[in-house]
Amino acid sequence: MDVARKTIFNLDKNIKNIAVGVSGGGDSMALAHMMCKWAHENDVRVHLLTVNHNLRDNAGQEADQVAKFVSGFPKSSHHILTWNFESKPDSAIMEHARNARYDLMAAYCRDNDISILAIAHHGDDNLETFMFRLAKGSGLDGLTGMKMWGNLNNELQIYRPLLNNSHTELIQYCRDNNVQWIEDPSNRDDKYARPRLRKALENEGFDTKRFSKTLIRLSRAHDALDWLVNRAMLLWDGECIDFQMLKTYPVDVQIRVLQKIIAETGDVTHSYPPKLERVEDIIATLKPNKSATLYGCLVSLSKDEISLKIKKS
Repeated sequence: MDVARKTIFNLDKNIKNIAVGVSGGGDSMALAHMMCKWAHENDVRVHLLTVNHNLRDNAGQEADQVAKFVSGFPKSSHHILTWNFESKPDSAIMEHARNARYDLMAAYCRDNDISILAIAHHGDDNLETFMFRLAKGSGLDGLTGMKMWGNLNNELQIYRPLLNNSHTELIQYCRDNNVQWIEDPSNRDDKYARPRLRKALENEGFDTKRFSKTLIRLSRAHDALDWLVNRAMLLWDGECIDFQMLKTYPVDVQIRVLQKIIAETGDVTHSYPPKLERVEDIIATLKPNKSATLYGCLVSLSKDEISLKIKKS
């Protein structure tokens, strides 16, 4: 199937500006090209953002090369955002670079009143993410994979329109449309975890299309669980929850209800919800008149074990 036909941009018709992360790799170049064609047809301005991480000697040259690649793309402007770190990270370099990349792009979007940032995550990325999370013992939430829409913060939405495409399809799109791209050497460097995993998956013949069916099924299970959690949340009055009634629900529902209440009640400055392991521990060790703290919350069970109180600590 033609990638351009397969990729449909489901965006609000009233949108006037959108940002696109463009590393210069084939995936992001394909997204940038498709997005600019769509923008030309829908009178939208595209802000193409390339981050210079300063981690390689030729990083600046590569960013300039991307600027040349996209110079003819319609309805667009290109911007290089530079990470000026005090010292190069000694460990978890890719994680530090990722955080810096999103911080820089989010700052640009905030300064330019842009509410949507499109990223070229594709089906192969989703498979790799699933395998990483599986290796780390993630639950159902983590194993449902990346979604087409997500929130980076309260002001910026992350848009991933290529999750149904494979890397091979996107490279072919670039070839078919004479779009140039840069091969990132770190993508094949075995000292990084993702390239090692990518090779292992390729050797085992993992099929992204089959995997997408697994994600759909996991997402259905997740939706069913969410429905139960929302029903159980009716037991919460803003201060206490009927613990005897909560215990009539499956344990996983109990854990998710408590996690949701703590997330809504506690320290809202956190970027992520309370760790599942900690909430599991609290549920497993609850005792009358015993309290636990998590996420800026105090959780305590009444002496008669009827009510569970959650408040800011």
